[in-house]
Amino acid sequence: MDEQAYATAATGRERRHGGERINWSGPQPEDLWLPQRKEVVTQFFTRYLFIVLGVVFFTANNNIRPVLASVDVILILYGLYFALVSLLFVRSLKGMSLRLMRLSMLVDMFMVTISVIHDPYPVPPSAMAYLMVILGNGMRYGMRPFAEALGVAMLGMALSFGVRYRLAGFEVTAADVFFGVFWVVINVYAYVLLGRINLQYRLLEYRSRCDNLTGVLNRHGLTEKMARTLKRGDGSKLAVLFADLDSFKQINDQFGHAAGDRVLMEFAQILKDSAETEIVGRWGGDEFVAVFPGAENEVQVVKDRVQRRMQLWSQANGLPVSVSLGCSLAPRDGLDLLTLLSVADISLYRNKAAPIDGGYMAAAPETS
Repeated sequence: MDEQAYATAATGRERRHGGERINWSGPQPEDLWLPQRKEVVTQFFTRYLFIVLGVVFFTANNNIRPVLASVDVILILYGLYFALVSLLFVRSLKGMSLRLMRLSMLVDMFMVTISVIHDPYPVPPSAMAYLMVILGNGMRYGMRPFAEALGVAMLGMALSFGVRYRLAGFEVTAADVFFGVFWVVINVYAYVLLGRINLQYRLLEYRSRCDNLTGVLNRHGLTEKMARTLKRGDGSKLAVLFADLDSFKQINDQFGHAAGDRVLMEFAQILKDSAETEIVGRWGGDEFVAVFPGAENEVQVVKDRVQRRMQLWSQANGLPVSVSLGCSLAPRDGLDLLTLLSVADISLYRNKAAPIDGGYMAAAPETS
């Protein structure tokens, strides 16, 4: 199966299993989780459920009236909240961003605070909705949104209870103290638990995107990183350098797999240092890819640097290894990943077949 068919099939599998990722507008902070579309839909469904429960809560019992404002005012506020949530829902399906996520959280916190202030019961059950907002953000987006939601919730709790005690005539009771302690304990426990989940998540993310042997990106991670880089391109030239280690099988056969692993690890570091880029990956076997900004003359400088450093390392360690290189440039040779890799691959094998034209530099060890 070719790369295009593989990518199409993978996308189809994601959609069938509800795993399609939501688009992220703008740069995505490293400490945020990128939610799946179904998670965003579930979060907004929870908001609509909160609206239904809130309306029922304030209108079901005619003998118990809201504190301060009338039922009509409360219903108007819930109507405005419904409209805002609907607008945010439509916008989120088009693309999530840090600003949109925070705005949605602040709108939630505002409505929960309004509900707690007007809750007619001495110990307001509506305050539990703060937990829903905190966990809803933390479990979907990671530790940073959890901490932000927790901070805003604490301010909302302080404000709402302060208004209740000051303007509504409620007094502090043992039940209030117990509720406050319980609320804090639940949130601290959730924060610690989420921290462990976050650690495991980062570990899985690393393993799914990085090559265990060399530490650079694997094919999946490289494809994902290149796609994001090309998507946010500013029109400047981007170079894709394809590298293939020559006679690598002979090194494994003659010196053993430990020596072969050592060659792979060393070359990955040489390529990364020479290209001065973080977008370096192992495409498979003894093939590597580096992506960096640069014109054709700058690419030649990088190629010469890679070959020279690999030759020096080969001679110093007595391992007869050489490297063939091919390159492509965006937007000259294409605007998508597969096209650029195909052009670079063709260039690589053309150079491999005619090394005298600069395809690779043999790096056999010196003999005395």
